This record gives sequence, structure tokens and C-alpha cells, in this order.
Amino acid sequence: MAGGIKISISGMDALVKDLHSHSDPGDVERIVRKHGAQLQSRTMENMDATYTRGYSTGRTKNSTVLNITNSGLTAEVAPGTDYFPFLELGTRKMSARPTLGPAFDVQSQMFIDELRNVFGK
Repeated sequence: MAGGIKISISGMDALVKDLHSHSDPGDVERIVRKHGAQLQSRTMENMDATYTRGYSTGRTKNSTVLNITNSGLTAEVAPGTDYFPFLELGTRKMSARPTLGPAFDVQSQMFIDELRNVFGK
């Protein structure tokens, strides 16, 4: 995403240690893929509900992609339009129309809860 927004999660060292000690890494990859796809879907649904003005073309929604990297341990959802940060965060002349942030807030908690269930914590 050009000029993008980056969200990071702290506590990754302990999580990575637990992930590597897990007996079936396929479980973790499945969880990452599942929640990455749900984050993408939730973001796109938010875009449908939020971008309702007459000038909405669907370009930002249609450019929203999911990339799985880091041997299946990283899911990245990124809208590909240059102007997405302005929509998400607003400008001095336009109010924010957040879609990715609210989707991330919901999905990240579901992701963490499922990982906790897998690791029994």
C-alpha cells in the first residue's frame, strides 16, 4: 500500500516461541489464513457500508488484497489505492471513514482467542 498505514502487535517474541514449539505448525498456518481472509472480508464489508456517497466507485474495495507470507505466519490485508490512507484517517477537509481499523480491532481479538485455545492458555 503506497504511503500506507501499518499496524503492529507487541509481544511477538513470546508468540513466535510458542508457535515454533507447537507440535503441528499446520494448525497455526490454518488459523493465520482463516483470520487473514476474515479480516479482508470484514474490511470489504465495512467499505460497502461506509463508502456510500455518490462518487464511490468500488476501486478501493476491489483493490483490497490478502497476502500470506513468512511461511504462513503472516497475513497482510492491504487496500491498494493511493488515497486509502485519506479515507481511513481523514484529512483537514474530509472526516475519516475508517474501515480497516475497525475490522482489525474485531478480527485481532478473535485471532488471539483462537490461538489461546490452540495453545491452551
